Amino acid sequence: MGSKKKTAAAAGGGGGAGWTKAQEEIFFAELATVCNISAALRAAGVGGDTRDIYKKKSCPEFRLKWDRAIGESYALLELEMLERARHGDDRPPPATPAEARQREIPTRIALQLLRQHQNLAKGRSPSFQRPMRGHKLRDELEKRLAEIHRRLGGAG
Repeated sequence: MGSKKKTAAAAGGGGGAGWTKAQEEIFFAELATVCNISAALRAAGVGGDTRDIYKKKSCPEFRLKWDRAIGESYALLELEMLERARHGDDRPPPATPAEARQREIPTRIALQLLRQHQNLAKGRSPSFQRPMRGHKLRDELEKRLAEIHRRLGGAG
């Protein structure tokens, strides 16, 4: 019966029926793993339109859980991209289901998500940029990987 109880966040701010506590927990766990709202909605079994999420984000409790899940998701994605850059495809099998899910995310999409997150974190809206190529791309990747390595405790 506890899993059927509607949370305050689920009951407030969203259109349509509220979510159960269990559905909300599944939603945030999936969002934290793959940073994909549609996949999180499907996993939670709530379906619906992603626009409903933006209505729910007006609830402070929901917004706090949202921010934590998104932050965790981007941290996992950064680590996954660092592993891809350092080891390529020559890695041991995933140790956890979350790691396996991260490996399913195409590199191009992962980089777009990280760029968008970086822009939003800095208060800028994402803008179109020409794709980098050749030495410029390599230099930029090395610079970004060095920064990630430094943040993870390396020398840079």
